[in-house]
Amino acid sequence: MKTKLKYGFILAFVLLYISSCQKETLDVDKASEMGYDYVPIVKDSYRIFNIEQITIDAEIGKFDTLRYQLKEVLVDTIYSTQTDSQTYKIEQFTRTDSTKIWDIKNVYKVVKSNTNYIRFEENVPIVSMVFPVKYGQTWNINRYNTLDEKETTLEAVDKQDTSGAFIFPKVVSSIQADYESLIDKQYEIEKYARGVGLVYKQQIDVESQNYGNVVVDMSKPIMKRITKGTIQTWTLASYK
Repeated sequence: MKTKLKYGFILAFVLLYISSCQKETLDVDKASEMGYDYVPIVKDSYRIFNIEQITIDAEIGKFDTLRYQLKEVLVDTIYSTQTDSQTYKIEQFTRTDSTKIWDIKNVYKVVKSNTNYIRFEENVPIVSMVFPVKYGQTWNINRYNTLDEKETTLEAVDKQDTSGAFIFPKVVSSIQADYESLIDKQYEIEKYARGVGLVYKQQIDVESQNYGNVVVDMSKPIMKRITKGTIQTWTLASYK
């Protein structure tokens, strides 16, 4: 009798273990299918970006380029009464280059639920990602704030892409602006890699017109004859 009970206990344990493994596999598969791993949440994980910001105002002879590094660290979970989402604390640091010490710049929070991922930038909620991640998916990133509607579109889902020295096998691109005319251009893109998160970001807002003694050759591409505007680019330098 004792032997039967012993083997019965072992069998129950084995079945429980197998069931647990199967559930874990299903959870991983579901997370991948939904695209949750495009914005992974891991305490103490970080990403360091090389930032380049170009400011142009040809009328006053301004052609400035600012370069620095920015580090984002997920430091902790924030207690919340919400059962369908989790809130996390992010700390941002900056330094002029890799030889300098980090200075705290900002603290903000992100909220991740089964349906979206929201960044609170200056306490303004921005919907950075929606789930499931699908090619052609569109949404208003300002749906939860009072700013003007701004639509983003997912492109190049699970496509190989690069950022800095890194090559990522599965990247999704979020296009938040893509407009160009003879005299101005607005373009905004964010790229997310599975298992890493944000790996690249660029914002272009420029124009090209004649100003006083500044005369431009309108036959050239607008990016080669900018007279006013800004270009900011984030490129991944390292991550953990």
